[in-house]
Amino acid sequence: MARSSLWLALGALLAPAWVSAAPTAYVSGSAQDPRLRMAQTLAADKRYMSAIMELQALAGERAPERLSETYQWQLADALLAFALRDDADRIYRALAATSEDNTRWADAQLRMAEFDYQRDRHAEATDRLYAVRDQLPQRLVPRWQDQLSQVLLSQGRYAEAVEILTELDESTFGTAYNRYNLGVALLNSGETDLGRAQLDRVGRMTITSLEEQALRDKANLTLGWHFLEEKLGGSAKSIFQRIRVEGPFSNRALLGLGWAELSPRGERQRRAADIEDEDPFSNFSTIGGLLRPGFLERDVYYRAGFRNFRLVKVAEEEEEGLRRALAAWIELISRNPLDPAVQEGWLAIPYSLDKLGAHTQALQYYERAVEELEKNRVRMRVAMTSIDSGRMVETIVRRDVNAESGREWALKDLPDAPETYYLQDLLAEHRFQEALKNYRDLRLLARNLEGWRSRLAAVGRQYRENPRDPVAPPVLFARATEDRLPPRLEGLRVDLTLAPRLQAPGQMTTAPEAAPMPPLRLRTAAAPTRFDGPYERSQRLLEDVRVLRIQVQAAADEQSQLLTEMSRKELEGQQKMIEKYLVEARFALARLYDRQLKGELQ
Repeated sequence: MARSSLWLALGALLAPAWVSAAPTAYVSGSAQDPRLRMAQTLAADKRYMSAIMELQALAGERAPERLSETYQWQLADALLAFALRDDADRIYRALAATSEDNTRWADAQLRMAEFDYQRDRHAEATDRLYAVRDQLPQRLVPRWQDQLSQVLLSQGRYAEAVEILTELDESTFGTAYNRYNLGVALLNSGETDLGRAQLDRVGRMTITSLEEQALRDKANLTLGWHFLEEKLGGSAKSIFQRIRVEGPFSNRALLGLGWAELSPRGERQRRAADIEDEDPFSNFSTIGGLLRPGFLERDVYYRAGFRNFRLVKVAEEEEEGLRRALAAWIELISRNPLDPAVQEGWLAIPYSLDKLGAHTQALQYYERAVEELEKNRVRMRVAMTSIDSGRMVETIVRRDVNAESGREWALKDLPDAPETYYLQDLLAEHRFQEALKNYRDLRLLARNLEGWRSRLAAVGRQYRENPRDPVAPPVLFARATEDRLPPRLEGLRVDLTLAPRLQAPGQMTTAPEAAPMPPLRLRTAAAPTRFDGPYERSQRLLEDVRVLRIQVQAAADEQSQLLTEMSRKELEGQQKMIEKYLVEARFALARLYDRQLKGELQ
């Protein structure tokens, strides 16, 4: 009795759930379609090529506009993610006329503009961003401003970039990236004081991530070299000292700090009222902390080949500036000799020593500079040979070889190759990254086609190796069959008449009442000229795959050549700089030797 009551209670609780779970009609391509959900899962896993193939198989011969809106959004997003921009744009344009999801459409337009910007289609990106301006939800406005400002800055349209960025809330000025872009735009448009203030804000911001630390260092480097170019060494010095000791901008900062010590100090620059002065030596992870007075090693000059010296005819203040500059440059030349900033440091030390009267030591450092630059010239030749062989690019694309992430793929680490260090700046640029992504995707398509070629070839082998599955041309097979028959049947006429008395036992007791039918005249047909069985279809597909492989290989070769040309051009530029440094160093050495022979040097 108790058990029966329990089952009745459970039934009462579960009955509403059963009633509500009414079956729904299956609609192909709808949001409930399992294949569409499979494509969504693949896209969430960044397997965009597989998602596109699943969606296209779902649609079959139907156009995307004939399926559900959910299907269209998913297909367009996957196409754009896999860099099929034009196909995605057609679907987005169709959705603009039918969809009521304005936020999703605006987000798609921003992603399209970002795609164009990364591929140097600046005019298309600018037009798209201006066109979507009045249809943006408020939460997407900061992102739109950031993208448009980057596009305008890349085109040198600084005044327009300032106008866009100053539309932000004046109390926040948007993100740190917005403030950095605004500072650069203001400096280039002539609003010097405002530009300096914006870069100063970013250079002093509180950081919460390595990405923000890199942005802060970049802002300080930009502002420091700006002050240096304006002959404001005192202001530049304090800015360079904020930058990290180890980071992507540290070497350029050390080089600039040395020149700031020797350049005119200039007037003290005004800062925004809400920014307090900061002690540049308060943080030992910065360059200011590294070169903090009293904490330098006592033998720093001895290790560099110097001795305690007093320069003749040089003011004490100028000598002190030289010593501080040498401290920065000695630290600089101890770093990777492949860095152009380090190479320039090798020339900066003897140049300054010669200018200030330390001729013997200048002579020694010029000789060491020539030696280091010669080594770099040899390394550059090795790098050129490696670039021509394509080893670096092949090493890069072998990582995550089967990733289908398309334009979202990012270069996370660099191969250990001679040319890698020389090409760090190039590797970070959009033009190289996008060409590299295209090359990776083409290699992925080539591997996919090779897989299909192997499977289709296996179908052909199976039919050829199995005697029960003839693969001879259809006409020959039909003729061989006819030859085995005693009388040839070709052209034979057969007359058929209705036999109403023939019937299955137990089913019919009387003849069917039907109108008499005329005799049927049948004639044997000729053998078919073409079969369309599995073997024949596999052979046609195999030919299609062969053509596609040729096209994909041609496109991959084109992208590979583009990457090689960009790399060679970058290396050639650096090689010319090394040659220039070598010429300068050798001329300086020749002048010093000549003066030494004449007895002009102390």
